[in-house]
Amino acid sequence: MTDPAVDQQDEENTIGTIKNERNPSQNVDIKYLRQENAFVTSGIHAHFLEKEILIPAQMVMADFDLVGAIISVVLEKISVASEKDGLFDYSPAFEVLDKKYIFQEDRDYMKLSFAS
Repeated sequence: MTDPAVDQQDEENTIGTIKNERNPSQNVDIKYLRQENAFVTSGIHAHFLEKEILIPAQMVMADFDLVGAIISVVLEKISVASEKDGLFDYSPAFEVLDKKYIFQEDRDYMKLSFAS
């Protein structure tokens, strides 16, 4: 049984949800982690056994829609890979709208950062 206080706090920390268009039952929440001053996805591991994405707060504040688009694209790629052969790797470097980004392993997460 879950603690209602924990569930309520969990809901309060959720700032948005991205639904998989191919499979609407696969939702990925975006939650704020105060101790990390970052946002994290919640649902990628549950649905696909891949690491969740950690996004520093300053990236989200700079361009919330862009970060949401990046997460949506990654979710789509994970979903397609899972339907085909189950193999997915986070791309270490990529570009979106002329901005370069990287993914780096950070404990249990893949941390999204601006490329230097």
